[in-house]
Amino acid sequence: MENKYDVAVIGAGPAGYTCAVEFAKQNLKTVIVEKEKLGGTCLNNGCIPTKFLWQAAKTKQVITKSFEYALKANYEPVIFKDIINKKNKLVENLSKGIERLLTANKVDIIKGTACFKNKNQLIVKTDEKNIEITADKIVIATGSQCKTIPGINFDHQKYINSTDALNLTGIPKTMLVIGAGAIGVELSSIFSSFGTDVVLREICSQILPNEDSELALELTKVLARQGIKVETSCTDTLKDKDKFEKILIVAGRQSSADSLNTENIKLNLDNKNFVETKNYITNVDNIYAIGDITGKGFLAYTAEQDGINVAKNLFVNNNPVPKVVFSFPPAASVTAADFNADTVSYGKAVFSANARAQIEAERTGWVKVAADKKTKKIKGVWILGAVADELINIASVMIKAEMTTDNLTKNMFFHPGLAEIILDAVGNIKY
Repeated sequence: MENKYDVAVIGAGPAGYTCAVEFAKQNLKTVIVEKEKLGGTCLNNGCIPTKFLWQAAKTKQVITKSFEYALKANYEPVIFKDIINKKNKLVENLSKGIERLLTANKVDIIKGTACFKNKNQLIVKTDEKNIEITADKIVIATGSQCKTIPGINFDHQKYINSTDALNLTGIPKTMLVIGAGAIGVELSSIFSSFGTDVVLREICSQILPNEDSELALELTKVLARQGIKVETSCTDTLKDKDKFEKILIVAGRQSSADSLNTENIKLNLDNKNFVETKNYITNVDNIYAIGDITGKGFLAYTAEQDGINVAKNLFVNNNPVPKVVFSFPPAASVTAADFNADTVSYGKAVFSANARAQIEAERTGWVKVAADKKTKKIKGVWILGAVADELINIASVMIKAEMTTDNLTKNMFFHPGLAEIILDAVGNIKY
């Protein structure tokens, strides 16, 4: 393998492999270096395995709700290890798909840990030897990792992180979850649905601290009805730690820059050790950074967009970013970049008034829409309810297209459909 490349990408998560493929399509000789498994955190220890377990739990709930249709169904007791094995097989298949995608686009793949020798050279430590790679452009896409907490020893037995939780082979009887962001809420919901007695604690005054307060409050009530004990404004999250079989700590993500030897190229890092960028470019002119390593977003799909943008020199991106929390039911939101709560009016519609929601026995939740008081442009949408994870994409396109409420109400929505709730919420806006 000749080690001189046009582009070298460090990290094969959503940002990295998307970027490598886009560069390779431009007939640029490209290599990607990955120290663990192709797909990064999202595929191996994040989005995909979490959603698989969520889908398994949801399927269990659907079976138990069969009485809604005058049906009787029974199922064998859950063998959690079998569910984990199914999850692992899915992840393996998807990882192989990424490998095929990279290979088909003639991207060289090196398994190893990369660090900078200078601004054009990387040293890659593999199991067999060290390899030197030279590249005109180098893209850092090393992602992030589970945040460690001073004073807490993650023994990966009692004290676990999200990666550990996604690989448990048995259902704990009790679990304390510290951190009620998206990951904490999702894993609390999943394990509770399988029978774990869950306590969810958050130091901030609400769950989902960066989310709309009304949505967070409503979801707190939903979690409580499902048997999850939610505690906010906690000053001592470990006050009764001996009561719990597992203590899951999900306090956010931290930088993975330590292994890069950034001091060799005098790369600028911020005070949290994330790589500083402007339009994906670092202070070193041929070195770029995308995805989680920049400390922005921590979402697979924004990372993918970063990968596309840096390869295509697209440096203006004010797209609205939809966000979803896979609770039961899911919660989702999207706002315009210029959203201002002081300049909008709100409209709301509930799932229980929708025919399709009644048919599907999905009566919990609502849709809230915000529109600018002067222009009537839609500026924000919040959804708690069935398929919120899909409905929010409609809302995102509406905001990106700068649709007004008048524009939207001229469109017909299929009936009976859950998307009608968005239309109803728009119709309820009072300026």
